[in-house]
Amino acid sequence: MKRIDLKSLAAGIILGTVGITTAFAATGIQSAALSDAKVTLNGASLPLSTPLVSVTMDNEEAPQLYASVDDLLGKLGYAVAYDAADNTVSLTTSGSRTPEGPGAIPSQGDVVLHLANHADQRNISESGAFQADDGQTLLLTITSDIQGGTVDLFLSGPNGQEQRITIGSQDTTAEIALAKGLWQYNCSGIFPEGGDLAIVGTIR
Repeated sequence: MKRIDLKSLAAGIILGTVGITTAFAATGIQSAALSDAKVTLNGASLPLSTPLVSVTMDNEEAPQLYASVDDLLGKLGYAVAYDAADNTVSLTTSGSRTPEGPGAIPSQGDVVLHLANHADQRNISESGAFQADDGQTLLLTITSDIQGGTVDLFLSGPNGQEQRITIGSQDTTAEIALAKGLWQYNCSGIFPEGGDLAIVGTIR
């Protein structure tokens, strides 16, 4: 792991066995290093644009992982603002998008795909995979108000056959019959006039 300057360590979110806790000030730090650890959400990859940071606090032996507030919570559908005067991180839902935390998913089943652009980011590029059994169905719930472009979601089944879903500026749902095996997905597109996109895939 690459060593970093402790003075450059800003507020973050601790990812531990009890989940997400509150932001902390960069004081009392014994050591810190960039980490190549990955983040998943309900088993689906949640790629971050900034690496996690492994931090060992004073009087503690085991390091803990921290993530950028902007990066992580932006992925979960929140706009993040920091008020230096009040030393407060403020979270608001971004536009008309529904926050994408696990408790915000209305559908029943196992979430295997959970994608969104960063707040104020006018493009998306995500990929991943999930396992399915015969007889299962993938329910896609798409929330979108993107403008000036489209996004393509490609699904490739275990037999190599590919399905393409083109997403515009409307909310929609789709159901896809699944065969047993590994399914891969790739989602990419540019919407230069702005907007937000969230895609939740649930297996039933």
